[in-house]
Amino acid sequence: MQTSDPVGVTGHPWTETEIEATVAAYFEMLAMQFAGEHFTKVDFVRRLQALMPARNARAIESKFQNISAILTEIGLDWMEGYRPLPHYQRALRDAVLAAVAGPYRVREAMETYESSSLVAPSTRRHATEDVLVPTPAGGSPGRRRSSVALTGSTVSALRDFRAHQLGSAGERWVVELERESLRRAGRPDLAGRVQWVAHDVGDGLGFDMASFRADGADRLIEVKTTNLGRLTPFYITRWEIDVSRDRADVYSLYRVHGFARDPRIYVLGGTERSRRGSTRVYSWAYRSPRSDDSAHTAARLDRLLALPAADLAAAVNPDRRR
Repeated sequence: MQTSDPVGVTGHPWTETEIEATVAAYFEMLAMQFAGEHFTKVDFVRRLQALMPARNARAIESKFQNISAILTEIGLDWMEGYRPLPHYQRALRDAVLAAVAGPYRVREAMETYESSSLVAPSTRRHATEDVLVPTPAGGSPGRRRSSVALTGSTVSALRDFRAHQLGSAGERWVVELERESLRRAGRPDLAGRVQWVAHDVGDGLGFDMASFRADGADRLIEVKTTNLGRLTPFYITRWEIDVSRDRADVYSLYRVHGFARDPRIYVLGGTERSRRGSTRVYSWAYRSPRSDDSAHTAARLDRLLALPAADLAAAVNPDRRR
């Protein structure tokens, strides 16, 4: 049974005081991580050990992993080095949810971190294949979802959706990844033809760039960027879904995550995304492809989507030279 006794007992459930101290330490580290401040995790563990003599370092770090698991479930980023570990006390979840909604500076730091468009520095040139990670599996049936989870996830996704600067930075980064991949494949001719159509032509085609496979086949790529973790939901328009279905053979969605710290990508194909709700990492939002949407505009875009990727820019803007 949960007690308010500040002194815990080894082998017994953690007290309210122990839980609150551990959550406070975790969120302090998380805020420092978002702010780019230097700190040493072991110092925090030792500080907690001094406060809680009944808990050894392994127990404290396991509790940190439990907190990471709770943050993952509610759609928030978690502390590097403490991978999510399930099976935690209900009291711990209650304390974490209270902390998320409370006065900890992690909320302000997270909002600043979410909107940052600075990519993590790299000492070498990367190609797409260097940063690929497995696509997350769908959520477990029956997993609890609180109102905090829904609100937190949706707000994070909406901020990313509106953060044009962050989105543009992610797209620019992916363009360079694609070019380097083609150069490594011995196709510098194709690397020079990779086009950032969202920038050069304009948003509204349903994808952000026209690239190629090493054999010269077209590849249409939509990029969704977040500074948070890979399970952070993203917004996708109805138009993008339609294009992914109509061009499923060449369409890919690149989900860029951890962009400001250690950017990675997982890839979803067009046919995979057309099955609404097939994986829990999506938050769906629909809008028309352009504010002046009309039958004429839709028909024109349909014709454009039938063109090879390399011809898109010339078709949309004949004055541009490829």
